Amino acid sequence: MHRPKHPVIHLVKCLIRRRSKMHELPLVFFTIFGQLSAGMVLLGSLNYLFNRSNHNTQIIEKVNLVALVFMALGMLLASFHLGKPFRALNVIFGIGRSPMSNEIFTFGVLFGVTFGCVILAYFSHLNNSNRWGFIKTLCQRINQIPHISKILALLLVILSLVFVWTIVLTYMLPTVKTWGTYYTAIQMYTAMLVLGGVMVAMLGFHRTGSIAFVIGALLILLLKLPYINLMIEIAPQLTYDQYHWVAVQCGLLLVALILIAINSWRSKKIMMVYMLGFVCTLVAELCGRIAFYNLWTIPL
Repeated sequence: MHRPKHPVIHLVKCLIRRRSKMHELPLVFFTIFGQLSAGMVLLGSLNYLFNRSNHNTQIIEKVNLVALVFMALGMLLASFHLGKPFRALNVIFGIGRSPMSNEIFTFGVLFGVTFGCVILAYFSHLNNSNRWGFIKTLCQRINQIPHISKILALLLVILSLVFVWTIVLTYMLPTVKTWGTYYTAIQMYTAMLVLGGVMVAMLGFHRTGSIAFVIGALLILLLKLPYINLMIEIAPQLTYDQYHWVAVQCGLLLVALILIAINSWRSKKIMMVYMLGFVCTLVAELCGRIAFYNLWTIPL
């Protein structure tokens, strides 16, 4: 006679099966692209607030536009985590009580403000065109509001930092011991620095981007060993299973660090070096985030 499976054993097997299929992969890309875009608008807006010039303004417009593309891509990928993309609209009903709803809502606000900045910048250069009619007139009137650019830049700084904090609150759960540590917050903000830093360096803010990247990369590398030791104490077998992801992350970050350091010393920057540094950093953080998700545990 066939014995029914114990419900706890069945649950564990389902979780292992789900992990093997990497069901969380859309969330991996969403958090990575979200932190990338948040880091970009943060560093771009800080440059505008503290070092405003016509040249910097042109770079900031480019930074915001590229960040907008990554935000849209991140939202598209995250919607597939729910099985049916239209279910993503259900997060509206959880705003205020659900950390994930707060995360997605804040991301939507960040996207909206960034989109507004891109549209306002576009119409500010469209003085001698009769296209767009009412929208053009409205945007030009908004651009005439005193200090509107500084207000929007400050708002983007705040929203980018708050958005990453909502990611932290979504995953730093007391019931999940491998996630409920301050290392979760460190990982989210350092990812924001390295990804946003290398991208804005590639787009024109060489000094600011390189400094942000170096700070973030050094923090990741220096804190990786104590983080791994803590994870071994909490979940040894799960931690051992993630060594290859962690090794790839650290190796690629070291390569990116060398590339960015070399380019920083050159008076004439090489775009291909920045691009290689960005690819290495992006793949490294994807590996690190996959390892983070694979460390998910539930108390039995």
